[in-house]
Amino acid sequence: MPNDTNLDYGQNLLVQNQVIGRVDESGKIKMANTGSKPIKASLDVAGYFAKPEAAVKGSTVQPITPTRLVNDVTVPANGTYTIAPLGQGGVPASGVSGVYLNVTNYHRTGNGVLRVHPSGTTASETHAVTFQQTWTYSGALPAKLGADGKIAISNASSSPVRIWVDQFAYFKTPATGCTGAAPAADPAPRVKVAAAVPEPHNPTTVFQASAVAGGSTGVLQLAYTDGIGRLMHGSADPSALGSIQWTPIHGQEGYYGQPALGEQADGRLNVLAHNLDGDVWSRTQVTKDPAAWGDWVDVNGPMGSTVTVARHDDTLVAFAADAAGTLRALPQYAANDPYQNWIDLGVTGLSADTAPLAVPVANGLRLFFLDASGTWRTALYARGTVSDCATLSGPGHSGNASVVTYPGSRLRIFVRNPDGHIVTKAQDASGNFQATWNQVGDLVAAGSPSAVLSPGSGKTEIVVRGTDDRIHSTGETVQGSGQWRAWVDAQPDYDTSVPATDPTAFTYSATNGPTWSYLFRTVNQQTRLYWPEEETARLASKSPEFGSRALPKPPAAR
Repeated sequence: MPNDTNLDYGQNLLVQNQVIGRVDESGKIKMANTGSKPIKASLDVAGYFAKPEAAVKGSTVQPITPTRLVNDVTVPANGTYTIAPLGQGGVPASGVSGVYLNVTNYHRTGNGVLRVHPSGTTASETHAVTFQQTWTYSGALPAKLGADGKIAISNASSSPVRIWVDQFAYFKTPATGCTGAAPAADPAPRVKVAAAVPEPHNPTTVFQASAVAGGSTGVLQLAYTDGIGRLMHGSADPSALGSIQWTPIHGQEGYYGQPALGEQADGRLNVLAHNLDGDVWSRTQVTKDPAAWGDWVDVNGPMGSTVTVARHDDTLVAFAADAAGTLRALPQYAANDPYQNWIDLGVTGLSADTAPLAVPVANGLRLFFLDASGTWRTALYARGTVSDCATLSGPGHSGNASVVTYPGSRLRIFVRNPDGHIVTKAQDASGNFQATWNQVGDLVAAGSPSAVLSPGSGKTEIVVRGTDDRIHSTGETVQGSGQWRAWVDAQPDYDTSVPATDPTAFTYSATNGPTWSYLFRTVNQQTRLYWPEEETARLASKSPEFGSRALPKPPAAR
């Protein structure tokens, strides 16, 4: 029992308060009377808090500047007064499920109660505010709106009462997910059985970590899974990529699919990967400098797709589609905390063959995902809910999307269409995506595109694996124009390496400034790195020439 009190009372007085109570493992709350005499108590339930792993159905609280809705109005004996909070004092005119009120009353004779309830419904026996003769009482409570958007206050006494009503917040109607998502082609759920044999040629994940204390640039972090289930992690000085050191970090477990890399708020690296048992497992460094890994943690709940992760405020959130095609999120609830449980985002009918993509924007994370019909869709994720859902394409697509971010959180997405061409569409200044896709040249691709915003030229650059087993590149002729150079072979003439994976393009900062590169792996898990030479000096119509090298091989299997 805590030392503080929830309600202080005196002799022959009616007093009340609102309490947020945590239930124990049996679902109960204990109330203790520390006074010297017995008391009579009534408890009314005004709302509940769902567990994080529950499907997200609750409203979100939006505080406002306190506003007076009712100023000294008399409610007759056994009468009702109706208030209309929508559109007043910062409360929107729609999309609101309730408001947070403070009700004050003054009663000259007799005793009674005020009952607050949705307009159009019958008042229950609960007490919003109790009162006694010649006393002023006040009570705060969340109040649910009626179908007409109004709230009723009933006076359950034999004499009139004067009331004042202030509102302090409103409850935003919860998002219900992307309605209209295409159902699975087969009436039965699309269940993806955990791989008995690892997938050897998934792309490599690359990102640059924040710099350690005293450092000018962060270390490049790389991760992939190989054909026998090893999860390889590489670290490299961005100014000396040939010095990369590969370390197997799978322990006794086996993994498949492209792993996800994220950075905790305190700078420690986190990796998420699809275990051969079907679950997503997580491993986080216990120290960043020197780098040292903690234990693997099974976060439970088998996922159909591989996993992706992104930073949301100061926390990480992972996303995947489960075996039935439902979009799920795996959030941290505080910076640097362990992941908790997968939550249902209310989006169904997704493909389990493609991982969702999450891109940080000003008001949350912009999600891109492929449904079971091959249709690209998008939604905005913010603190456990999705909204602003839209359909971006027709059916028949496959593979992964790539997205670049322009200043102002404007995005451009690239995908491979059913004909094998790379197509793109961008957001306008209002955040809406273009109605039609624009084809990027005539190249027929064999894989998914990978695009970056070049730090040197400010132009969008794209690389993709062609049907000739070579990597091809193109880019904008002018910054932000959406006009593209002709596709060219992005491997030097002397380079006979054959890509077994789709390329991964990435930006990074080295001692000589920011730049970009791309890499892929060969059938023997050899990583090949390519970089544009003298990119900033080229003409608009000229494609960059790429240098290349083989990175050190991973350690031999044991």
